[in-house]
Amino acid sequence: ILTGTAARSLERLPGDRWRVTAVTGDGPLTLQADAVVLAVPAFAAAELLRPHAPLAGEELAGVPYASTAVVTLVYSRGRAPALPEGNGFLVPPADGHTLKAASFLSNKWAWLREAAPAEFVVRASVGRFGEEGLPARPDRHLIRTVTAELRRAVGAMGDPYAARVTRWDRGLPQYGVGHLDRVARIREAAGKLPGLALCGAAYEGVGVAACVATGRAAARRAVAAA
Repeated sequence: ILTGTAARSLERLPGDRWRVTAVTGDGPLTLQADAVVLAVPAFAAAELLRPHAPLAGEELAGVPYASTAVVTLVYSRGRAPALPEGNGFLVPPADGHTLKAASFLSNKWAWLREAAPAEFVVRASVGRFGEEGLPARPDRHLIRTVTAELRRAVGAMGDPYAARVTRWDRGLPQYGVGHLDRVARIREAAGKLPGLALCGAAYEGVGVAACVATGRAAARRAVAAA
């Protein structure tokens, strides 16, 4: 397992094997493999596949992405005038708010509630397609804006005593009209390359379950190739 390693190119070798050229903190690295699974964003997969499957590369490059930020807030149960029920809520773009969604993690996950019974943890999301500059705003601005909009949505909760902003640059693929047809073309073109498989959020769903399903399918393809 290599962390902090970025794949830069793929090269087909005799016998349907692959050579992966990567960059690490210690310099360049070359690996050979019987099979390769591209579990990377569509734009990264496009660059790696263009020399071997131009159609797949072109289609992958056409998948748009949105940048997002997650603001995690921790409230003290003892100081909160009231706490919301349920798992959270979504905010439609037409409402004109910065806040896109909020998950009440302490309600949603029993393990978290049991691990930190004195705290109430909220995860808020900001950033939609076309709002690339919003997630890049300073942490204090995002925290202040999200806290205020959350208070207007669910009522008085007091002020959070801890907060963290996590940014995901080009982290959320967007499914436009014709996306399923695009994915079919990508998979057909990439499927002609022995020992290569694709998986991730850019294909049949951005949720965890959908990504796991594509990962399992890619693993089966890799094992069959090896």
